[in-house]
Amino acid sequence: MERVVLGFDGSPASEAALEWTAERARAESFELDIVLVTNMFLSDRVAADRILDAASRHWRDLVPGLPANVVRLDGLMPTTLTEAARGAALLVLGIETGFRMRSALSGWLPLRAAARSGAPTVLVPAGWMASDDPVTVGLDEDASSASALLFAARAAAAADVPLRILHSWLMGSSVLRGHASALPSTQRVAAEHERILDAAVAEVRREYPGLGVVTELVRDNPTSALSRAADRSSMVVIGTHGRGVVVGGFIGSIGLDLVGSLNRTICVVPPARVLV
Repeated sequence: MERVVLGFDGSPASEAALEWTAERARAESFELDIVLVTNMFLSDRVAADRILDAASRHWRDLVPGLPANVVRLDGLMPTTLTEAARGAALLVLGIETGFRMRSALSGWLPLRAAARSGAPTVLVPAGWMASDDPVTVGLDEDASSASALLFAARAAAAADVPLRILHSWLMGSSVLRGHASALPSTQRVAAEHERILDAAVAEVRREYPGLGVVTELVRDNPTSALSRAADRSSMVVIGTHGRGVVVGGFIGSIGLDLVGSLNRTICVVPPARVLV
């Protein structure tokens, strides 16, 4: 059975993350670890135990048939949490939208955890509510979104909602041919990106033949396109290039622009080669 790790600190954002995880558990069974990272002061431990006890009771109320392992770990964030998530199928964290620096778990640290965990990391905004909108995945031109595509398809199938594959494109710069500057044909460039989108649809239908799939080919930058689609999505899934553990290098500019600004759940999926 797959293991899911939920980072919890008692904040409204982490409560939303717990409720999102419970919603997923109604569709897919998994082993859940609810993890709270504390320092080594005794007073902090006492407060932490109260927080975890409340989390355990809330989980039992939401999903009576699926027990959860409640774990308190002494250490530093995000290293201790990401070590706890090593080998997990999913790491789930809450995040405060608009305030990425606000707190250790609900602020900037979820981005660092996403960069270091090596597992798909779901960032759930405070105030999350379940919806039957499609799962939207951003499709890149290269292989960086391949794992994100299949993760999003599986998530959509489990939630019984459609999958929206969104691919955006912009015209490239002119190409020098001899002494003349030749602009690529808009129709030709659009057709090339249409083929990228068609190939992604074919891959999803091979793996999930009964899944409803809708596509959007948008002439825009990816951040703007995904931001507009977010309001019509139950979750936005993006891939990464896996370039080290520095947040900006791993998640990329699109992820940095989206995380903390959208009032929708975002999942950051690393490429398959770094999954553990």
